[in-house]
Amino acid sequence: KNIYPEELEALLSNKKLIQEALVVEKNNLLIAMIYPDHEMINKLGLSETDLQATLEQYKKEINDVMPVYMNLSKIKIVPEEFEKTPKKSIKRFLYTFDD
Repeated sequence: KNIYPEELEALLSNKKLIQEALVVEKNNLLIAMIYPDHEMINKLGLSETDLQATLEQYKKEINDVMPVYMNLSKIKIVPEEFEKTPKKSIKRFLYTFDD
């Protein structure tokens, strides 16, 4: 099946606590790498645990509406914004998921 990571990334990026999202594939699993919206997190006074719980909820919501083959298996928080091209596209080729 064809998987379009941009579709999942758009759904994630529209969530309140996510500033940027990038979906990568590893071992036939889809992993969402996200850069949180720290300003919003601080404004809401959320802890790291609150953030993790919210991201898990987002994952469940997205998996409930997407076909099984497009389900996210994991969400990983990245510490800094993704590197971008001059046109503001994420340089996808720079990112892989490593445990």
